[in-house]
Amino acid sequence: MRRWMLGAAATLAVIVWSVSDYMRWRALGVGGLPPTMWGWLRVTHMRIRAGDPFSVRTDGVAHPEIAALPARSSPRPAIAPHPVPHRVLDQHASADLVLDLEGVFDDFIATADSSIEYRTSSWERHNKALFLTASPRWREGARLEFGHFHPSDGSMHVILSPADAAIVVERSWGELHPLAGKMLDLPATYTLLYPPRDRDDLTVVRTILQAALVATAERSAVA
Repeated sequence: MRRWMLGAAATLAVIVWSVSDYMRWRALGVGGLPPTMWGWLRVTHMRIRAGDPFSVRTDGVAHPEIAALPARSSPRPAIAPHPVPHRVLDQHASADLVLDLEGVFDDFIATADSSIEYRTSSWERHNKALFLTASPRWREGARLEFGHFHPSDGSMHVILSPADAAIVVERSWGELHPLAGKMLDLPATYTLLYPPRDRDDLTVVRTILQAALVATAERSAVA
């Protein structure tokens, strides 16, 4: 009888945790997987593969603008334990800053002479993302997406060079996706940028986004 009661209590605890965790995951919004119990089960399995988001390989030399970035003055935001969707739990950008952030992304389109375009993110599958426009300059099969933002919290994902990613992480502007280089065909430097706190942070975002553009072009170019 005692063994049965212990088993029942353990089963109940698992059910309660699962329902609670499922609801927390659903609250993060859409991004990459369907918001269903099946999607949650897949994400729960992915958590086993999660890596250290602050461990970055430092190959190569950082772009000068990235090397000159100051350290972010605030503590890092809390990050949801679910790798998909990859979101912050606090320090969300205000609605006005999210609009300004969208303007930063729009500026890349406006000044690019058709070499950059908006398309649906290959990874998020819901949010629009910045892509290099298809061209014979890029090798076949190259990943041309270099950045997108999440309207729900103002965070972003960018694909940087290893040296640039190391500085961005070290100076607390972001962290690696826990599955970067491990699953979902995510590049090893698939980096989450924290939401902007003010308009000064938007200048930093612009600098990092430009570095992501350059890194993607260098990585994708035909040799």
